[in-house]
Amino acid sequence: MKKFVLALSLPVLAFLGSCGGDGANPEPSISLNAGAGLVNADMQIMSDSMLKFSITATAGSESLSKITVTSSTNGASATTLQDTSVSGKTVSYVLSKRIAGSVDDKIVVTFTATDANGKTKATSLTISVIPATVPLIGTQLQKVWNTLNGAYGNAYDLETSTEIMPTNIDPKKKDLLDMTVTGDAQFSKSWGSGNGTKFVKLTSNDFTIATTTTSLYNLWKNNSASAVTKVTNLAINDVYLVKTGQDLPFNLYIIKITDLVDNPAAGNHNDYIEFSYKKIDN
Repeated sequence: MKKFVLALSLPVLAFLGSCGGDGANPEPSISLNAGAGLVNADMQIMSDSMLKFSITATAGSESLSKITVTSSTNGASATTLQDTSVSGKTVSYVLSKRIAGSVDDKIVVTFTATDANGKTKATSLTISVIPATVPLIGTQLQKVWNTLNGAYGNAYDLETSTEIMPTNIDPKKKDLLDMTVTGDAQFSKSWGSGNGTKFVKLTSNDFTIATTTTSLYNLWKNNSASAVTKVTNLAINDVYLVKTGQDLPFNLYIIKITDLVDNPAAGNHNDYIEFSYKKIDN
């Protein structure tokens, strides 16, 4: 009879042990509270916005140890916005953080509670960066020259409206870059960049009606799937929406090619592409 009772008790103990394993060290919880002026769900913001989060975390064990807030832009590695040591069973506080990004960025903000027993729980939200609606200004008679000329700018910085000389090897500001290379007999009539700039071909009408940052943002949203990092066979009256690879709050421009000089004589490198473009007034 004693053997029979022991045989029954062993499975019961095993069952109780399996049920109580996680129960002994449960996960913490963390949530974002709703309220006036508080962010607790996915949203759209303008770049460089101050956001306010109301955070509540509760320990699964006897106490919390820390709350960490991180952000990741467009899937990149996360950076820490705040890492705070805490104690107590439940902690609530309000965190204000300035969130910056470029137009069309997706910023994932993650809030993680860590228990005294080392267990964690996280909650996240996604912030999409949209532009403020402000007028665009026009800039005319700008040029990108044949690289083989050497005496004039073969690249262009759209932010500062500046030609960049071939002797400047820093690629970060080269939004438009002539693709003619040593050994080419003729002007390439092609643009790439030094910083990952993207180009979308549009129409003359798009250039005419683009008057605000919102115009360019909507053009990008509707056409970004066809964006490329190099454009070839450039011609007069071509229009391109350009998203610079520079880290700027507003990084969209619209360009119209107004003249193109392509000297046919071998060795004559006085070739250039002239253009007008519209940009934010910074």
